[in-house]
Amino acid sequence: MRRSALYVLAARMRRTRLVALVIDRCRALPARATFWLAAGMLSLSVLLGGATRSGYLSDALLQLASIPPLLFAASRLAVLARSDPKAFRQMRPGLLFAAAIALVPLIQLVPLPPALWALLPGRAPIVAAYAAVGHSPGWLPISVSPDATMLSALALLPPLAVLFCVMLLDYRERRLLSLLLVALAVASSFLGLLQISQGSSSPLRFFAANNASEAVGFFANKNHLAALLYAALAFAAVFALEVGSRIRLGRNRAWLEAGRLLPVTLSLLVIVVLIVAEAVAHSRAGMTLTMACLAGICALALADRRRALKRSPAGLILVAVAIAMVLVLQFGLYRILQTFAADPFDDSRFLFLRNTVAAAKTYMPFGAGMGTFVPVYAMFEKPADVFPQYINHAHNDFIELWLESGVLGIGLLGAFLTWFVVRAAKIWRGSALAGGDFDRLLARAATLVVALLLAHSLLDYPLRTAAIMAVVAVACGFMLEPVQVAAREAVRPRPAERAAGAPQLPATTAALPWPSPTTTVVPPSPPKPSRRWGEGVEWPAAWRKPSAASSGKKPSPQDKPDTK
Repeated sequence: MRRSALYVLAARMRRTRLVALVIDRCRALPARATFWLAAGMLSLSVLLGGATRSGYLSDALLQLASIPPLLFAASRLAVLARSDPKAFRQMRPGLLFAAAIALVPLIQLVPLPPALWALLPGRAPIVAAYAAVGHSPGWLPISVSPDATMLSALALLPPLAVLFCVMLLDYRERRLLSLLLVALAVASSFLGLLQISQGSSSPLRFFAANNASEAVGFFANKNHLAALLYAALAFAAVFALEVGSRIRLGRNRAWLEAGRLLPVTLSLLVIVVLIVAEAVAHSRAGMTLTMACLAGICALALADRRRALKRSPAGLILVAVAIAMVLVLQFGLYRILQTFAADPFDDSRFLFLRNTVAAAKTYMPFGAGMGTFVPVYAMFEKPADVFPQYINHAHNDFIELWLESGVLGIGLLGAFLTWFVVRAAKIWRGSALAGGDFDRLLARAATLVVALLLAHSLLDYPLRTAAIMAVVAVACGFMLEPVQVAAREAVRPRPAERAAGAPQLPATTAALPWPSPTTTVVPPSPPKPSRRWGEGVEWPAAWRKPSAASSGKKPSPQDKPDTK
């Protein structure tokens, strides 16, 4: 009997609004967990993924931490494939491309029989070395260094985890994630300033950096810090444009209030800090691409649909750039002149490219294996070309990709560039995304970030670091339409509406960067009839006014009911 009473009590509790609200929140936890996993992976990638070589403990920790988010996002995508095939069809090309990238190093690790392996291009010196010691090669893979190729395959785990999580985020969560990226870049900027002030023996240098006297932030190379800074500058400009579009100059001085002036001040300060830190980073490619980023920001302001408010955002950006230029010319002019003092044609990068191209032609069409640049380059380096420093990359990601992956990697690169050009054209025309003006600006800034990093890859190797690969994953995810997962994107009725059987209404998109764009529109309730205070309330008998009949008094004219 007691058990049945508890069962009835629990059944009644389920019908209450509080319990229904708790159940809805618990069901929404997986969707919220996706954002926190994406934010955590992006933060860890920037904090731990600044190394330029594989095998560091920080890389191992980052790859180990990326396994739970990757499995979680994969399970969510599997649920989406079963529940909403139409929404899953939109993201299928991106998933197939990510799978193809992951398969490249895995294919290169498949063992081949000795007779077939000896026929591969570039294996004659290795076969001769085996013959000199009296051994015959056994079953060997395509890669000339399987350990390095395995490390390259593991290095793909963090960016893939970030990409899959970003694809599951809605517009509001993407805004918050871009804000986190800007905050990480600002933190790296201040860390770089501390590194310069403490010198080459600073304990804040987390890697054995080649640039021992430069600002490197969370990285081992100053050029990669510069890449993070101009990528964050593009996203920070989007927030500045959004804040500036809400400023209405004139007789109305309401924007001078603290609540409205604080976002304007913060957006100006962030842009100034990023530009000044870019100049302090002492990177020629970084300074050049920052100027290109500022030109792209002007294009963002011109492409904004809010025509009536266009002058205020553009003016805000110009004020921030002017303040940054004053600070740069006052404190960093000598460093800038020192940066551009060297003749770029005397740079040793052209020597690296010549030897890398010769090696890539030798190992065509299958490549030498992902991550095998160091041992392969040493085989083609001439005695007259020996460089006093350690050469770990070709300073051109495209040529190095050609050497390591052959025709397969070049084909995937061509497919990505084709997709990027087509998708960027649709985004800038405004026909690719269904979000608000802020979301379209964010997607356009993402195209700008990808274009700048691709241009940077022609002269350096920013995409060889886990941190910049995570930034590219975030930018590519922003270029895609948010995936509509049934458990989160389907508009849920509120508990009271669900009890009354109210139908679901379409969602609206907010213009601010912080409110949720998927809010349920509740129809206005019918107006209640007005009545006097206390009318229709069952007051206790002790509180009631005694009537004329109960008090024994004759009714007065005031006690008669009003019949008018």
